[in-house]
Amino acid sequence: MIRLLLIVAFAVLSVSAKDLTIAPGSYSLDLTKYDFIDTTINVIQFPKGNAAFTPFFNKMDSLVFENKGQVRIMHVGGSHLQADVISGRIREHMIKEYPGASAGRGFIFPYSAARTNTPSSYASYYKGIWDKNKNVQREISKPLGLLGIAVSTSDPRAEITLMLDKYNSAPIWGETRFRLFGYSDNNDVVPVLRVDSTDIYGVHDTVSQSYVFTSPRPIDTIQIQFRWVDTLKQASVAQFINDSLLQDSIARAADSLKTDSLNKDSLKKNGNDTGKVEKAKIPANVLNLQNAQLQNAQPALDSMFQGECDVLDTACLAREEAKSKDTTINNRCAELAAKKANINYEEGEQDPTNNPDDHCFTEPAAVPDSVKKNARPRFTLTGILSENDAPGIIYTNVGINGAKVHDYFEEVCPQFEKEMEYFKPDLVIFAIGINDANVQHFNDKQFREDYDKLIERFKKVNPNVAFIFETNNDMFRKVKRKKFVQHGNGEVARKSFFMLADKHKAGVWDKFSIMGGLGSMAKWEKASLAKKDKVHFNLTGYNLLGDLFYKALIQAYQDHIANLPAQKQESKPAAQTTANAKDERGNK
Repeated sequence: MIRLLLIVAFAVLSVSAKDLTIAPGSYSLDLTKYDFIDTTINVIQFPKGNAAFTPFFNKMDSLVFENKGQVRIMHVGGSHLQADVISGRIREHMIKEYPGASAGRGFIFPYSAARTNTPSSYASYYKGIWDKNKNVQREISKPLGLLGIAVSTSDPRAEITLMLDKYNSAPIWGETRFRLFGYSDNNDVVPVLRVDSTDIYGVHDTVSQSYVFTSPRPIDTIQIQFRWVDTLKQASVAQFINDSLLQDSIARAADSLKTDSLNKDSLKKNGNDTGKVEKAKIPANVLNLQNAQLQNAQPALDSMFQGECDVLDTACLAREEAKSKDTTINNRCAELAAKKANINYEEGEQDPTNNPDDHCFTEPAAVPDSVKKNARPRFTLTGILSENDAPGIIYTNVGINGAKVHDYFEEVCPQFEKEMEYFKPDLVIFAIGINDANVQHFNDKQFREDYDKLIERFKKVNPNVAFIFETNNDMFRKVKRKKFVQHGNGEVARKSFFMLADKHKAGVWDKFSIMGGLGSMAKWEKASLAKKDKVHFNLTGYNLLGDLFYKALIQAYQDHIANLPAQKQESKPAAQTTANAKDERGNK
């Protein structure tokens, strides 16, 4: 099947991209019923021209015309990006409509182990007990990396499983190489990749604190187990935990029988005995626990619902964010806690300021060697980079619910550049800002300075990286239980994004204006495109935004193609000869 992007590329040989009447992409985007959406400005705007995009466009040319190389795109944000609906929609268009196989899924993470929502595009499951650290927490005890999240475990039964094609109607991913970023506190536990019931040990890269795995065949399910160096100790501790859980479940069942017996006697004494005696039942949660531990069963629920929140349940996400920010603070953080009152995000309260010093960092207490010797081995995981060697586009999302720009600073995520070195994005799409602007007193100057610092982190890794700023969506501020008012900070933030684009020679996708400007979120909600919290969108709304952004991005690339020298335009894309060929997984 010849991809539509190739058709577009050939079309511009005789017709300017600006004259094309059919939007790129294999979808029909009918916006006639949404007259409040301004499609006339659905473009990537370049306040200082698109010269900075030349390296990105050149790599796209190599891919489209010669079927060579990989193009790496990173989309960074908060809850919009952790849910991975808008970014997932863009990725879907990219991998299905460009010529060739997908070049890998990019960064992934077992979010369910952190008890938060997994991106909607894949599933994650876990076994064992895990601790979490996120860049939005006030107290952070682990060095975080590019994804802004980490999970740690000392459970001998610990295991994670990531299913990349769980929600795809047909297989898309065929990964052959994985780089797991993480470390063992005392070098006494290592991750192991399981493929076809075979253990594959990774090559330990001490410089990047990562383990590199090579799969003997392309796979779309990543199962990682954690092996202690002392295997006998791991087995005995695991058995002890399972025995304890079994004994606990038996004790609970006995208590239930006793309680039912007392209740029945009480009914008899009060003359309420109906003569029917029901057999006492073991509580369902106890049975489930027994089954999970004794049968080593996989979790029954899909991972996007396995955490505390549904992927699009924004009320639940707000509660999770509040818990993250209001965790118990130790003495080192008491002073910070006293300076800033806890915010009840569930009730729609706002931060009085957007302070980059919201975090405190705990240093591990000194542990005697005798205690270390008897302590359980512990492993901390900060991310997994999933790749293959096929030419194509790798589109990865980075987002944590509630994240602000300063939550990706070096103090919070010290491993940021070290992990990004192995991805080196050609294009970064910034969608951070909705949480920064959701404050009583928005300091737009500080906002721009924060972005300057974050941009420098990306330029350290790839000086030629191109940037697109995605302006904030319109939103409302909750002032009473059921009363919302327009939030003018959206307009202020929009101006800041254009100033940043001017300074950094970047592009801007003006989502705020495309939506309809100030107050437009109410229209999106009325049209069943947005959630009742008037900040987030529903599945239909996110998909619509993804379609719009993809159309704008490809239009920018079409304009580039239209201005290519005639000799390059006339060269026959190599991908045409391979578009109908099956890839190594047998997919067309």
